[in-house]
Amino acid sequence: MLGLKVLVGVLTVLLIAGFGVLAGGLMMQAKRGGGDAGFGTAELTLPPGGKVMETAIQGDRVVLRVALPDGEERLHVFDVASGRAIGTIAVKRAP
Repeated sequence: MLGLKVLVGVLTVLLIAGFGVLAGGLMMQAKRGGGDAGFGTAELTLPPGGKVMETAIQGDRVVLRVALPDGEERLHVFDVASGRAIGTIAVKRAP
């Protein structure tokens, strides 16, 4: 019976500490502005005749599927938080 009381006491302390850590993290996030400040303007220059065919958001990434005038397609990957272009994937079709 004593062991059960000790276990309940320890779990209560851990639960209170967990809520304290959670509350502290939320307050720090709120103090920083919540990360919703945005990144301003990110630019992607398309050649004449190029079109954005599709966009997708996956976690902290934005992917734009772009069709080029010569029939090729490219995937442009951007970081959502910074607006920085991470990379480009050239999509080639097998002959």
